[in-house]
Amino acid sequence: MIVRIDEKRFGDKLIFKDRTFEVPVHSRTAILGPSGCGKTTLMRIMAGLDRDYEGTIIDAPRLPLVLFQEDRLSERISVLSNLLAVGASPEDANAMLGSLSLAGEESSSIHELSGGMRRRVAIARVLLLDSDYLFLDEPFGGLDDDMRSQAASLLLDYARNRTLVFITHDEEELPLLEADRIIRIPDAG
Repeated sequence: MIVRIDEKRFGDKLIFKDRTFEVPVHSRTAILGPSGCGKTTLMRIMAGLDRDYEGTIIDAPRLPLVLFQEDRLSERISVLSNLLAVGASPEDANAMLGSLSLAGEESSSIHELSGGMRRRVAIARVLLLDSDYLFLDEPFGGLDDDMRSQAASLLLDYARNRTLVFITHDEEELPLLEADRIIRIPDAG
């Protein structure tokens, strides 16, 4: 995928001007930069979620899948129901919950869970869907070191024959998802 952004603004604020970003097929590309520099905006453009810019995308993702920075779970239904809502079978959903150390939480409501547990449910839900490109926005927020490693391993398995693009502001996270390309975005300020 090649993303050419002639101009992207939010109101009067210029985010990108005359920038080109390349994401090779089957790469593990990190978008790295400080908070507020445009990382999420770039990811949303790449995933086809933001079309309010001047520019073009060559070889756009056919079936992009996004793990947003916010978990975006249905708060009043159970953990298992959140996974079944995306079309997962009960067997696959339960296996994924076990893989993320959430066995026993199937009937818990999302609003009862800690932030880290919510994040793991959001990761589980993404891993139960199909895609050609997987976009992850700060995927490890709220996870301790052991759980970050466990989640990273599952995400890498999933991304084996897919293109992975992930956002981070922390260079220590680059090895977790085995980044082979880095797009550095300077501070917007």
